[in-house]
Amino acid sequence: MRFAIALLIVFLSKNTIAQKVLKLDDFLELISKNHPIAKQAQLRVDMSAAEFFAAKGVFDPLLANETTLKTLDGKNYYNYQDTELKVYTPIGLTAKTGIEKSAGMYTSNERTIGNLGYIGLEMPVLKGLLIDYKRAALKQAAIYQRQSEEEKRQTLNDLYLEAIQDYWHWTAAYQNLDLLNQNLGNAKNRLDLLRIAFQNGDKSMNDTLEAYTQVQNIELLFQEAQMEAQTSAIGLAKYLWNDNDSPYFLESGTIPDVVAFGLVSIEDRTEELINLAKNQHPELGIYRFKMDALAVERRLKRQSLLPTANLKMNILSKNYYNFESAYSPFLSNNYKFGFDFKMPLFLREARGDYQKTLLKISETNFIISNKTWEIENKIRSYGVELNALKSQLNTSQSMIINYRNLLKNEEFKLQQGESTLFLINSRENKWIESLLKNQSLKLKYLKSAYKQLWAAGVLVK
Repeated sequence: MRFAIALLIVFLSKNTIAQKVLKLDDFLELISKNHPIAKQAQLRVDMSAAEFFAAKGVFDPLLANETTLKTLDGKNYYNYQDTELKVYTPIGLTAKTGIEKSAGMYTSNERTIGNLGYIGLEMPVLKGLLIDYKRAALKQAAIYQRQSEEEKRQTLNDLYLEAIQDYWHWTAAYQNLDLLNQNLGNAKNRLDLLRIAFQNGDKSMNDTLEAYTQVQNIELLFQEAQMEAQTSAIGLAKYLWNDNDSPYFLESGTIPDVVAFGLVSIEDRTEELINLAKNQHPELGIYRFKMDALAVERRLKRQSLLPTANLKMNILSKNYYNFESAYSPFLSNNYKFGFDFKMPLFLREARGDYQKTLLKISETNFIISNKTWEIENKIRSYGVELNALKSQLNTSQSMIINYRNLLKNEEFKLQQGESTLFLINSRENKWIESLLKNQSLKLKYLKSAYKQLWAAGVLVK
């Protein structure tokens, strides 16, 4: 007895393992984790992060050293050693400090013999005060990093749509196969009963032939559905990749989520999805980040219209960093001061660049407006399609019930001797046809529903 129970447990466990359900969410998770296209999209995000990291390098402190030595005929003409630390700050101010060492018989008049320490500042007061190329590059790199996330969402949104449609196609094929398998079993049972009745002299040869023809008819449908289920399952392999970047086929016994296929939602979300798309669609997000980058460029080009004016100031010390003598009122001692100014008289290059940036912004605004309208129309179009399919599904459900009732009535009449097997088969074929049609409508509805979500750009959370 115990041995029999143990065998039963083993049998049930094997069947449980054999029937592994692959749910849609799990399927999409596998795609997002291992699919090459998903990994490429993540690589682009990582590259943008690396570019942003590299852009921050303009603010790295710079340590420089330059040594120049000249000796001729035993004479030490000059020996210069300059060491400087320079820091470029995010507010446009450049701070520097360093030591100059000068020695020799023929040093330059601009050089100070011995050691000279200095602390200095350089500051643009017109062009480059609010923004310059370095700061603009850093801001744009940060924007492009966020833009790459939207590009990844857009890539996955397209990939998910294709995968979801193939998944539901596989589910519908599996459902059709199961449905026809059940009806094939019923037809074979009917044929067996008629053969017994024929042997007993209660039924004619034509009745047996009629029943056999019905079995053949359903077998053809079953074989076609079997081929469709197998090919659609194989088709899913293009989305299945393991952690070692190798593709694989579905495990034997894996089945789709037929429960979810049967729970077709008929809720109209068109207006809700339009509002979501305007705020969350990745394609619109990409263009909005482009607008942000162009806004940075506009600020930079506007600064280019200003003259270049730089203020430079250094506090000097002959004894390395002893700056006490420099702290006299108004820096009247031990300092180096500079001011440079330049300005193109016509500013044609700066004005042309600024005008081009304004035109780019206008062009991008037109693109955003057009894309928004296209997306809204797509969502509405799929909404109309869904409402039409919803009506067809309701009609189809009613037809299934009606054809089933007609079949039951015909079977009852046959028992009473008031009908024929030909009429039974005809009613059964119509019922099977209505079931398959309903499955096809469910598939179309699910595909349209996810196309609407794709059009709204919300397949990827």
